[in-house]
Amino acid sequence: MDKTFTISSAHPSLAGHFPGNPVVPGAVILDEVINIIKSIKPGLTVTAIPSVKFVHPLLSEQTVTVKINEKNETTISFICSYRDLKLVTGQLTLKSLS
Repeated sequence: MDKTFTISSAHPSLAGHFPGNPVVPGAVILDEVINIIKSIKPGLTVTAIPSVKFVHPLLSEQTVTVKINEKNETTISFICSYRDLKLVTGQLTLKSLS
């Protein structure tokens, strides 16, 4: 399953994250990935991020494609890319909200 997101150049985190050469912080990217997971798995919540690797920086206004692979009911791996450039890889652990 593929989803996309874009971080606006007006995002408040960019002003302080490498002034003069703004790069989207990893926490902002992970927040977007988690929001995507919540939208496709509304009854689950993220409880852990056992692995994440930031491979290449993301700039504002670049459209990120998030490829999601459900390994099982409680484990999802993901790859974020911009065009053919891999940005972030990782894995999330989920659990039921109830």
